[in-house]
Amino acid sequence: MKPLIPNTYVLNNKYLQSILSPSTDIIDYNFSSDQIHKLNLLQILRPDVYFNKKLSDDEFYEISRNYYQKLINDNIIYKSEDEYFLYRIDSKDHSQTGLISLLNIQDYLNNNIKPHEKILVSKGKERAEQLSKVKFQLSPIYLFYDDQNIDLDLDIHHEKKPIIKFKSGNYTHSIYKTKTDFSGINFKELYVADGHHRIEGFAQLDVKKDTKFMAIIFPKSKCSNMAYDRSVKFPKEYKKDSFISDLKKYFYTEELKYHENIDRFFVIYFQGKFIKIDLKDEFSSNGADCIDFAEFILKEILNIEDETNDERVEFVPPTLGTDYLINQVDTGISDVSTIMRPVSMDLVIDYSKNKKFMPPKATWFDPKPLDGLFFYNIIE
Repeated sequence: MKPLIPNTYVLNNKYLQSILSPSTDIIDYNFSSDQIHKLNLLQILRPDVYFNKKLSDDEFYEISRNYYQKLINDNIIYKSEDEYFLYRIDSKDHSQTGLISLLNIQDYLNNNIKPHEKILVSKGKERAEQLSKVKFQLSPIYLFYDDQNIDLDLDIHHEKKPIIKFKSGNYTHSIYKTKTDFSGINFKELYVADGHHRIEGFAQLDVKKDTKFMAIIFPKSKCSNMAYDRSVKFPKEYKKDSFISDLKKYFYTEELKYHENIDRFFVIYFQGKFIKIDLKDEFSSNGADCIDFAEFILKEILNIEDETNDERVEFVPPTLGTDYLINQVDTGISDVSTIMRPVSMDLVIDYSKNKKFMPPKATWFDPKPLDGLFFYNIIE
């Protein structure tokens, strides 16, 4: 697979602080719309939140399209020339450089671009409809490669100062325009890190076979993965009092105190207690807490067969922290929460190569490239 020149729209640097949006993964949890600028990207991502009112699908997509056109008309974003971009993310103890490019959706359909997670059915359909209605992409799909012979960090040292540079949280994000021709690179395989629903949305589009999508490609060695936790409401017919005894059929259990480095273990929070769990020797682990949780707790104990389409299972990003997981149980919104360990990168690649799928939201790659720096017209 050869990375193609992106031909994207790029954010004008002087509008940087006005337009950037918080992650849509946390908007529903703790977001206050009165803190944002009138130009903010939420008018595209979540106009319902921006305007604080319920919108029909048609209203939602019309607002997104109109705002995107306004960004072009007012020169808030501008069309790039025939050039590639490098995206660098730095912190005190970490740095990674990715290549912004276009790729063909056929490479995903032919499994040259490999996913590792199941998708949530509703989210996949939602992304496909959104793309077909608004006809542009504003967040690159995060891919990684496992090839020691390609080093994008070497290329970035030849560039002058970045065209965009800013700090967000603990990370500094820098965008470099480069004259380096990356078309000579040939990626044998690429792996989806973040964006399973978005790339599946492209795959469902009823457009030409040469449909392109915008991606950012990082080296595997620089990618960092965190755990995505769960908070679950028991089925109505399930007897809560039998949960611990059912759990002990499959797991060794040990009660822990909150401060005992609980994130080093596979832990559940149930009825005010933290319980470390380890799969018994007679059962075969799948290599990751999230997969064992799906198989032995959701499926075997709670009879929840399909977590991709079940409202009783809440997927909780690590940005919300342990207090959120505790509160969901203590307030009765959920019955049990998990604190899980991250999936290893080697297991991600193993599942991807062998066309196996982890549960949805098995991984949380951090840091992530931010939305709103690049825009791509899907259908010119």
